[in-house]
Amino acid sequence: MAARNHSGMLSWDQLNDLDEEIIDYLRDEGRASPTLFLRARDIDSSRQWVSSRFVRLAEHGHIEELYDTGIYEFVTPPKGEREHGGG
Repeated sequence: MAARNHSGMLSWDQLNDLDEEIIDYLRDEGRASPTLFLRARDIDSSRQWVSSRFVRLAEHGHIEELYDTGIYEFVTPPKGEREHGGG
């Protein structure tokens, strides 16, 4: 598995709506690539933007890229309580 650059766990208030949606999707579905996530959720953002959010979440240890394949899975939720929406 890919090595993580742990910059410390994020809290829910450090996430944007897309970050939360990625976490919820991976927690519910198991694994996905940024492209699959875009298609499944019909997100109105560029693939590059979505990919950068996946990378950020992986850097903080919330999701993990499997064997440098571009496929990610959920690892752990952000710290604290979620203040709005989501799962």
